[in-house]
Amino acid sequence: MPNKTVINANEFLEAANRCDFQESIKNKKYPLLVPEFVNTAFACELYMKAIAKFQGIEEMKKHKLDELFKMLSLEAKEAIYDLWRVSNGNYISACDYARQMFSNNLEAITNVFVRFRYAHEWSESTISLEHSFTVEQFIKFSPMSASRPLGSPPVYSGFLKQFALSLKIYAEKLIGRQYNS
Repeated sequence: MPNKTVINANEFLEAANRCDFQESIKNKKYPLLVPEFVNTAFACELYMKAIAKFQGIEEMKKHKLDELFKMLSLEAKEAIYDLWRVSNGNYISACDYARQMFSNNLEAITNVFVRFRYAHEWSESTISLEHSFTVEQFIKFSPMSASRPLGSPPVYSGFLKQFALSLKIYAEKLIGRQYNS
């Protein structure tokens, strides 16, 4: 069953990649930011649910990405964090600042699926992760917020894609182990 979930997650991630800004420019089409964010976030949810199944965790009825991540084993969380640190050519040192950056970004994208699925309700002219923040998220994560501590790790929309790729790699490693056992 986890294999089918990973296959389904891969399909949503592929759909998101087809909506990607760079891909759209290359194909001379308008970027589809909302479908890209929604499909990427849903792929993340499915990857984490598949990973949970591999770990013997029964059906996870949650949808918020940070809550799903917290339910994974410590080993899985550390492996995913380590994959994120080196994804897309990043080589971020393992330190408290990087861990806080990961945690803040995960919290910032936790409900992207719902927020962007209903982007027409909040969007004026600019569609971005920062423009979709709730009041609480704005206060905590926006560089424009007066309450944000100086030197806080940045929150960026590219994290969603990097997180999805890290989850994909980890889930596919689990599938490989299953077939090699």
